[in-house]
Amino acid sequence: MKKIFAFLMFLTILSGVSCEKKEPPKASVMLKKADYFYEKGELRKALMLYKQLMETFPKTESGKIAAENYVRYTQMLNAEIEANKKINFDRTKSLARAVELYYRDHKKYPDSVDDLIPTYIPKRITDVWGNPIIYKRTKDGYLVACFGKDGIIGGTAEDTDFFIQNGEIVVTPDIK
Repeated sequence: MKKIFAFLMFLTILSGVSCEKKEPPKASVMLKKADYFYEKGELRKALMLYKQLMETFPKTESGKIAAENYVRYTQMLNAEIEANKKINFDRTKSLARAVELYYRDHKKYPDSVDDLIPTYIPKRITDVWGNPIIYKRTKDGYLVACFGKDGIIGGTAEDTDFFIQNGEIVVTPDIK
C-alpha cells in the first residue's frame, strides 16, 4: 500500500511539473510585435496589441507585461493628445489675434490669410499635423477654425475642433 501511495505521489508531482503553464509562443510573439510598434512610434497599434495580449493571455508573463505597458502608454498617449490640443488652441488664438490686429490697423477684416502675411504672421498657421488653421471672412466679421487631426468638423481627443468667431471662443460657430 505504501508503494502504491508513493507511486501516486510521484505521478502527482511529475504531472504537476509537466502541466505547469509555459509561456505560449503566440504570447511572446505578440509582445515583441507590440514592442516593435511602440519603438517605431506607432503607439495606437502597440496599444491595440497590448490590450489584445493582456485579455487573451492575462496570467502569462507576456500578458502581465502587456497590461503594465498598456496602462503606462495609454497615459502617455493621453498626455500627448492634451498637449497637441493646447498647441492647436494656441495657434487658433494666434491667427485670431492677427485678424484683430489687422482690423485695428485697416478698419476692416482681411479678405484672406494672405493679407496677414508677413506683417501680422510670418506664414500660414497650421495645426500640429500640418492642417491649415482656417480663416473665413463672414458677413458679420470672421471665423477662425481648427478641425483637429482628421481635418473635419466634429470630434474629440485629437480630433477636437476650436472656433473663434469675432474675437469670441465659441463651441458652434454661427456662419452667415
